[in-house]
Amino acid sequence: MNCELYKSEMYAWRPGSDAVSFQPLFDHLARCPECAQFFERLTTSDQRIQRTFQEIPEDRSLESRILAGLAHQRAQTKTHRPRWKSWILLPLAAAVILVVTLGVMPRLEEARVGKEVAALLNQPPGLQIDSTNRQQILDWCASVFSGPSSLPPELNKVEFRGATAVEVADHKAVLLKMKNEQRASLLIVDAHLTRESGFKSMHEKSGSAALWSDGRRTYVLLYQGSAQEMHAYMVQMGIEA
Repeated sequence: MNCELYKSEMYAWRPGSDAVSFQPLFDHLARCPECAQFFERLTTSDQRIQRTFQEIPEDRSLESRILAGLAHQRAQTKTHRPRWKSWILLPLAAAVILVVTLGVMPRLEEARVGKEVAALLNQPPGLQIDSTNRQQILDWCASVFSGPSSLPPELNKVEFRGATAVEVADHKAVLLKMKNEQRASLLIVDAHLTRESGFKSMHEKSGSAALWSDGRRTYVLLYQGSAQEMHAYMVQMGIEA
């Protein structure tokens, strides 16, 4: 299924939909930054209109007129899709206005993380702190986050050789270069940006990455090598223990 057909699925998504039926859509959003941005704009626009409805509760007819107009506009501006689906787009476009993004945002943020991780793999930034003192580096990271300097137990074996502050998906983050593997870096984002409970692999043209979260922060191992090489390094460092 190509991007244009996935966009038709975006119009069909609404709260209470069968999650299994729409899983291919969200898997595609995680892989396709362009579609993820389109879906984010779509839901953001719907939120603004929903807030307008809430601010003018006394005019119930206004909501129905806006919904009808928006549905007509989307039906006119969308690209050609298979005829067997075209008849359902008009009512579904109106239903998208009622989307509550609490369940959608983690998927969109995960897609944004994937895009920005690819950029960091392709062109890593220079170091702001150059040191092999692990505690000094962790204390510096804590000052960036204004939080504790501790790391999850699976990172106890990892040593660092420097760090720099970055921003990922509009959240504060730090990128740490590994001391014992020149190709490896650790990205720590001060937010929970993945819906996965365990490790999730991401494969980019310029390298590989593994993403996980401790429920408070998001950790991404960036590796300028193959997925097999990255996995071997993770096992060596006890990251998957």
